[in-house]
Amino acid sequence: MRDQAAGLRRLFARRAARPLGVGGADTTPVAFELGLAMAELGTRVLVVDRTRGDIAARLGCRARYELSHVLRGALRLEDVLLHGPHGLIALPAARGLDELALASLHAEDGWQGRLASWLAQGGHDVDLWLINGLPPAGREADVLLAVRPTAAALTNAYAQIKALATLRGQRAFGVVVDRATTDEAAQATFAGLAATARRFLAAQLAYRGHVPAGAFGPRRQAFLRLAHALLPAPAHS
Repeated sequence: MRDQAAGLRRLFARRAARPLGVGGADTTPVAFELGLAMAELGTRVLVVDRTRGDIAARLGCRARYELSHVLRGALRLEDVLLHGPHGLIALPAARGLDELALASLHAEDGWQGRLASWLAQGGHDVDLWLINGLPPAGREADVLLAVRPTAAALTNAYAQIKALATLRGQRAFGVVVDRATTDEAAQATFAGLAATARRFLAAQLAYRGHVPAGAFGPRRQAFLRLAHALLPAPAHS
């Protein structure tokens, strides 16, 4: 396990400045469980939570502070971070991430560079930034869309693809189908979304697998497989 963890860290060292955003209608279950799976595999994960405390609640605590407090100089980043299993770290950022991205728009390393410097000050060496929600405007980031096999979820996913394609020029996305009954059903859900995105937006979607509903064990195994699939290469490759 130690050798495997070291290998995974080397893989992510080459892409540490390129975060992975989890988009979709209900991102928290996928972002949280994927982060835990990656941390269990030995990857040092920072979950940047754009919701109002959803990741904190899953860690069994409350997000008293967030990134905006750091931007105002009221707190250090270390005072805001939350700690979870397997070394996973969470940063509540319902407010502050867009402001940081705007303030760092012309910096060589963008908002990632500034956040990385704060992390280093606290002694945190992170392999992957997993954003619960879409990444802010600025430097390119990978996007994994968590899609459930419902009409509403597909409509929401297509709207996010359209917005990112139109406003940012992003054309490549990974897709994981959450709570599918079978892989065949998940593949069918993905195929319809991919065909529509390709036809009307010239966007390329890559199928990253599915996660079943129900029991903890099968879901955990599915997220471990998803983590393995995402680790060697960016989500849009």
